[in-house]
Amino acid sequence: MRIAIASDEAAQQAKERLIAKLNADGHEVTDSAPMVQGQARVDYAEQVALSVLRHDAERGIIVSSRGVGASVAANRVPGVRAALCNDAYSAHVGAKTEGMNVLVLALHSLGETMAEEVVASYLDASLAPIEVVGGLPPRRLQRVFSHIRENIARDLSVAELAQTVGMSQYYFSKLFKMSTGTTPHQYVMRQRVERAQEQLRESRTPLAEVATLVGFETQSHFTSVFRRLVGVTPKHYREMHQAPSHNAVEFGMDEQKSATAA
Repeated sequence: MRIAIASDEAAQQAKERLIAKLNADGHEVTDSAPMVQGQARVDYAEQVALSVLRHDAERGIIVSSRGVGASVAANRVPGVRAALCNDAYSAHVGAKTEGMNVLVLALHSLGETMAEEVVASYLDASLAPIEVVGGLPPRRLQRVFSHIRENIARDLSVAELAQTVGMSQYYFSKLFKMSTGTTPHQYVMRQRVERAQEQLRESRTPLAEVATLVGFETQSHFTSVFRRLVGVTPKHYREMHQAPSHNAVEFGMDEQKSATAA
């Protein structure tokens, strides 16, 4: 099963242990809000909810020292049913009967063994259908998500997004926010930054080129938006997630040899 997971700072270690267990059980797990400089993103619960809404994940799991607050934040995203569960029975019934697609675990209420039992029971249950009231119809919403994902490198106006589902710009914007809890522009900016994070972790593409690849017109705008959403600059984010290049290591060794010789 594809699972999106995230935690606040206090629950980081518990989340990592749970990820390891889920991977060992054969699930495909994605951390929707990785820690940056030892700090969790404040929107970690919302990021899990959006992953489920986009169908990037089939289920979501949030581990938090503030379980009620995380549940409230996730439930702000229409189409998401998040609940705090402290026992296996509630987790199973919540998914099977209530359509709970995001499970919230309270860090201080569950030991490691019990948390794993609750998660196993939750994932073992078939998910009841969820009736989404208001907003864009699910198929149209997924069509918009796909269009954004496939065209992230170029300018994406609200008018163009509205056209993909045959709606007026005003009506589309209103329904999109009802469906996602965010405006079309804000959503596109977040997707650009998420795509940039992948590039920065996995390649050494120059920052200016990364900015262009994810649809920013200028590197300065890219840096400004990235820092606002992630908490650090693109350059710092890359340094945190990549080992020094082979050339850089060699250069450092050469400098050390020269200093020793001197």
